[in-house]
Amino acid sequence: MSKELSGEYYDYKKSLRPERPWNVDWHQRFVYRHMNAMRGGTGTYSGDPEMAKARPSVHRWVFGDGKMANLCMTFEDSLESIRKVHQLTCGIPQMVLLTGWQYEGHDSKYPAWGEVCEHLKRKEDATALDSLRWLFREARKYNCLVTLHVNMFDAYADSPLFQEYLNKDIIAKDKNGEPIIGNRWSGMDCYHISYTQEWKHGLAQKRIDGLLEMLPELRENGCVYLDAFLGARVKDQQGPISPYLGYSKKEEAEAMRKILRYWKDQGVDPGVEHAWGMRVDRFVGLTPYAADDRHLYDLPDELYTTSPYHAGLHDPSIPSDFLQRFCLETLPYYYKNHPKGSFDYGPIHDPNDICMPALWCKEPTLMAYSRNGSHQRWPVPPDWSGVSEVNVSHLTPEGPKIRDRLPVTPEGIFLNIKANEGVCITPQA
Repeated sequence: MSKELSGEYYDYKKSLRPERPWNVDWHQRFVYRHMNAMRGGTGTYSGDPEMAKARPSVHRWVFGDGKMANLCMTFEDSLESIRKVHQLTCGIPQMVLLTGWQYEGHDSKYPAWGEVCEHLKRKEDATALDSLRWLFREARKYNCLVTLHVNMFDAYADSPLFQEYLNKDIIAKDKNGEPIIGNRWSGMDCYHISYTQEWKHGLAQKRIDGLLEMLPELRENGCVYLDAFLGARVKDQQGPISPYLGYSKKEEAEAMRKILRYWKDQGVDPGVEHAWGMRVDRFVGLTPYAADDRHLYDLPDELYTTSPYHAGLHDPSIPSDFLQRFCLETLPYYYKNHPKGSFDYGPIHDPNDICMPALWCKEPTLMAYSRNGSHQRWPVPPDWSGVSEVNVSHLTPEGPKIRDRLPVTPEGIFLNIKANEGVCITPQA
């Protein structure tokens, strides 16, 4: 029996606060994605050739049997990547969205979430679930909350839940009762779920409860990421998800609000992919985060935020443009959202160069970066008035490496920075 929760609209404009406080300060974390594994296709043509023809070739036809096609990062690899990011960013609070953690990898066997991908386990663990739980715990040592990238809208015919969902009319169907192919991803036809119907059968709640029982560390970390979470099918963006059932977009949005509130009842903040997503509501105050930031600029970040550099890492190595994007995008984003920061970047940031306080650090720290190389003087914060010398350290995945000791003058610090070099600056003890 489904839990009675409100599907009513939340009027965030009254307070500009969430309906309930967020568990996690999403606007004060570097939120990004790890791709762990990707499944292959089934080696068959789409049941909707017209739709499939418009899809990129990587999605139209992918050989295989639905098994894992690409192993990107094991759980050990993910921890190594988290460690490198921790070192390279002076320990910024992280949130990593594990993508492809289940069954045979990304988009494998939705709507089921009941099995961890065996290809990702550590040798010393009995099960892949043990390895996943290990990763959640170990990542905390690097100021990182690991969470899962899950999907509550998509369904695939090879899922262990597919027949039940089909029989209960949860899978979207046309007016004749035939299941509708909603999209095609990596060589497999993708069907969609009616949120209203799933909720009425208590199966959305069952999916969430089962995942949290399987992985208690997810509840402890207090956050999850809902991929897609769309309010319509791509081919009929104004009509019902399931014409067979006839629930309106408004009714589906009410069920989606119940789902978001149910996650929150379990102690978990649900981030989403899209702010609008072909829905009738952005769900402001019910979700703290959207990866697609195009419709968030009118809202305070502590209410509804995004990640300006939504990095997607596919292996433990650090992308060549990581420092550039982190320093020029994430650093000022964090600075403006911190109580000690400001929207007025003034002389500490321009499109190619930056020297800005890293306010997440326990000790006074500046981070500086240059896209093309620079030789210029930078101001120091007012609370550095007693500092006469600083250590300048080169930022590396193995941690800061001391490069120079420089004097501080009333005008600031004169820095020589190479192209694509990042440094941290700390007061000399």
